[in-house]
Amino acid sequence: MISKRIAKDIEEEIIPEFEKELSTLQGKTILITGGNGFLPSYLVDTFNTMNKVLKKPIKMLLVNKNPITDSSRLSHLRNNPNVKFLTQDVGEDFEITEKPSIIMHAASRANPSSFLADPIDTINANVNGMRTLLEYARKNPVEEFIFFSSGENYGNPLSAFIPTPETYPGNVDPLNRHSCYIESKRFCESYAMAYYRQYNVPVKLLRIMLAYGPGIRDDGKVVSDFFNAAITDRKITIRDRGEAKRSFSYASDAARAIFRVMFHGTAGEAYNIGDDTNNVTIKSLASLIAQTLGEDIEVLPNMNAPQKEIYGEDNRFLDITKIRKLGFEPKVSLEEGLKRLKEHYQETGKILTVT
Repeated sequence: MISKRIAKDIEEEIIPEFEKELSTLQGKTILITGGNGFLPSYLVDTFNTMNKVLKKPIKMLLVNKNPITDSSRLSHLRNNPNVKFLTQDVGEDFEITEKPSIIMHAASRANPSSFLADPIDTINANVNGMRTLLEYARKNPVEEFIFFSSGENYGNPLSAFIPTPETYPGNVDPLNRHSCYIESKRFCESYAMAYYRQYNVPVKLLRIMLAYGPGIRDDGKVVSDFFNAAITDRKITIRDRGEAKRSFSYASDAARAIFRVMFHGTAGEAYNIGDDTNNVTIKSLASLIAQTLGEDIEVLPNMNAPQKEIYGEDNRFLDITKIRKLGFEPKVSLEEGLKRLKEHYQETGKILTVT
């Protein structure tokens, strides 16, 4: 389904900025893996909205591991003639009669609860999926190959590299439980660049950091976890002191950044996708969510939790200078974004009692 809030984001913030560029896609076919996911679905709905005014529609091939059902994010497009859903493990070879002009590879186990539960499948899904698509693009040349990587690739940056630029090589512990996701994403970037250099596959790498907003899944990420706790329990319990710092990017801003790279970026380059107008502690995020949902919601950090011993800084704060040069600027503040997420929850019936 598409909520009124998502439609408004697309119609008022994304399309007015990229109407001219999106028009150049008419008549083309785009292959999107993980198309039913949180951020990819924003792009799919943007293409679908543009189709209302294009003479030749944008055709979409959406590859998802699980079938689309009534409760799926893109269930409203099941009978759309310009959208074809393929239930397929992207790590396995596949055949399609349509020849895409653009590949957007977003399929991945991106939520902590999932990739910690099955780290081996997380690695295999990322690496095998990338291999399959790069091989397809080598044999069937495309205009664009856009890979949804992660801002987590930098790990815990040294203080001198906060905000963190694309040139920072990273500070990642391969023995950490989360490294199954991070290291496989890092390898996928290396894999993509090898195909770019050796076979001229026109890859663009998106290092996306902590996107949130309408359509976000209940999958162990901090924004959805805190919202659910506030709605259900009227309190937000933090497992530690809440001192780690993070920067969050609202969905429509992240989508706008992706389109900036898609239409104006350079092949063979990585781009940070994030928002440098906020960099808050986890405790502060919890307090903002509590204020958004109701004054009686408690925020309970665990002040008895031991201090973390890490090399580097527990901070995720991307330097977005590079994408600014392409014309990108964040629009939606963290406070406004949380209000929009609340609006979406109210519309979809998830919030019934919170004022």
